[in-house]
Amino acid sequence: MKKNVKQASGAQSDKKARRGFNFIDVILILLVLMIIIAAINIFSPMSIIKNLTADNTHTIEYTVEILGVDKEYIELIEANDAVVDSVSKYSLGKVAVVKNDTQYSVLEYSEVDKAGVLAIYQDKYNLEVTITAECKYNAGEGYSVNGKRIAVGEKLYLRFPDFTAEGYCTDLSINA
Repeated sequence: MKKNVKQASGAQSDKKARRGFNFIDVILILLVLMIIIAAINIFSPMSIIKNLTADNTHTIEYTVEILGVDKEYIELIEANDAVVDSVSKYSLGKVAVVKNDTQYSVLEYSEVDKAGVLAIYQDKYNLEVTITAECKYNAGEGYSVNGKRIAVGEKLYLRFPDFTAEGYCTDLSINA
């Protein structure tokens, strides 16, 4: 008889060991996963919730200075020309204004004078191209047009319909 008692208690422990998942376990695991996803979304700088709820689109005007453009190429950039990032091939806006009244100059060292001398090139000009674009603003990152960061001092590689150049952003203003 004692053998039967031992066998019965062993059978009960086997049932408890083989129990497996039940409905409450699944609900608890899903609840923990939802809490973890919510915490990541709230504290992450790339939060999906923040990007969906915030209206962060603006119209900006930024000016890019292109140095040392030959006189024959100045007229290749005109108002309303499309501007494309020559690296990513994404649009960066449209040309609003082109200013070409500054001659290209470089500070060079003169052995005769033993000092710096400003050399002005008669056939080269500095272009100031003002571009208008729709952009997004992200805190901590700044303004970006189609994924390209636009900021004063940022080097930009630009392609116009008939001209390609690189220059630095020298001015940025937000239109309401």
